[in-house]
Amino acid sequence: MATISKQNAQTPKTWSLIVGIVGVLMLLGGIGLYIGVSVQLTSQHASVSVKDADDPGPYANQEIRGPITAYAQIQVIQHHLKTITGGKTFGQLPLIATSDGKTYNADVTQATSTDGEVHKKGDPLSASDAKTYSARNTAQQAAFLQASLLVSIIAFGIAVMIAGLGLMFIVISYTILVIIRMNARRE
Repeated sequence: MATISKQNAQTPKTWSLIVGIVGVLMLLGGIGLYIGVSVQLTSQHASVSVKDADDPGPYANQEIRGPITAYAQIQVIQHHLKTITGGKTFGQLPLIATSDGKTYNADVTQATSTDGEVHKKGDPLSASDAKTYSARNTAQQAAFLQASLLVSIIAFGIAVMIAGLGLMFIVISYTILVIIRMNARRE
């Protein structure tokens, strides 16, 4: 069996300590990130909306402060958006109105108008096209909200991953130190 000199034994021990310190820093950083994201979500004072009267959802009226409640709110937004837009996404709804939502931004044919009428640029929006314009704005806001909540969910996941890797580094460091001590006792 090969013997390791004291100087050569110090190198694994030193690296083991470095890995352990990095692990502790990662564990603390991951926990700090998780808490930070939770504090930011909580500071918005938002709660999970009710899906509908018959099925309010399991997290209805709970404050959004973690990945589970954030995901629950995304599901509620998707449910309401499908109801408002008839299942269409923001990109599928026609852009036919000016930014103020009062007049047509271009000539509209019978095929592209929601009321089946021909409209000229500058004409006031028909009631059904105004409803489509409103639904498009709602869909845009819903997309922004869903993306923001999804980013927070991803941040929670990254925080857990960092903390988990830190814990793994700590375990590896401890294991290496135990092996070094066991080898030292044999000699």
